[in-house]
Amino acid sequence: MTQWFLEYYSYLAWAGSLVILVSSLIAALAYRGKNGERFSIATHFDSELGERGVSQLSWLFNGGLIIGSFLLFLMMPGVGISMNSIWGTIGTVIGMIAALACLFVGVFPMNNIKPHIKAAMTYFRAGLATVLLFIIAILTQSPSERVIPLYSLIIGVIAFMAYASFLVYMGRTTKKEPSNALDTTTITNRPRFRWMPFLEWMVVIFTILWFLVISAAR
Repeated sequence: MTQWFLEYYSYLAWAGSLVILVSSLIAALAYRGKNGERFSIATHFDSELGERGVSQLSWLFNGGLIIGSFLLFLMMPGVGISMNSIWGTIGTVIGMIAALACLFVGVFPMNNIKPHIKAAMTYFRAGLATVLLFIIAILTQSPSERVIPLYSLIIGVIAFMAYASFLVYMGRTTKKEPSNALDTTTITNRPRFRWMPFLEWMVVIFTILWFLVISAAR
């Protein structure tokens, strides 16, 4: 089983990432919001693509998120095993939790807001920890046994900053507003730019890029 993970984890990373990206892109192109607006990463959370009754292809986004997250869940052990370190092992465990949480974001779309927010926040927190742990694992690799090259840290650090920025900004926003910052049910007039959705998309984009880089660099 160990050999299977080592042999196929890069393929799982590519497959999972592409499933999420393609399903998100198609759902975004078809999206028309409550006011007839088109989807934009500057104003809409990615989860809004899965909102039933609003997003025309919500089933595609949610299904893609579930399948893609499961493939990334299967990918994680391969990354950890290949690094052969305690940091890599811990990162793998937390990464699998993050992947499962992402899967449940698709199982519980925004129409079921309470479990959706719990799943989303578990993903963001576990994702932050996963990226940090793998950064440490890469930095502490012995040069003679280096599996993942140091240049992969460029994307890793950007991804970490995206997670941290999103969580800090959300924490500050939540203190100012009575409702959860991820709940869009009360939004009637969207500004042209909102930091929260934009930072969330930076998390999504750079996490996927990071997965692809460390898999391609094996």
